Amino acid sequence: MQCILAELVRQERLVLIEDITVSSPKTKELVEKLKGLGIDNALIVTDAVDENLYLAARNLPNVAVIDTAAIDPVSLIGYDRVLMSVPAAKKLEVELG
Repeated sequence: MQCILAELVRQERLVLIEDITVSSPKTKELVEKLKGLGIDNALIVTDAVDENLYLAARNLPNVAVIDTAAIDPVSLIGYDRVLMSVPAAKKLEVELG
């Protein structure tokens, strides 16, 4: 996992963001946030399950949402970008040591 994350950083495919939330489970709101970041194919990694974010992303074929407990190597390499919240990155750092 550490090697994959390091390679994502090297390839500039890992994007850290302070917070990834949507106020309601609306796909349109999430699409606007992703367009603002210039991202259309991404794995969104959060530190905890966010139901609104999950519901907003489920209609997007190139976007998936997982928390740090469910992260796996195949998911990390299967998307153009990995959008990770800072709390999720800190949590992964502790878990991976």
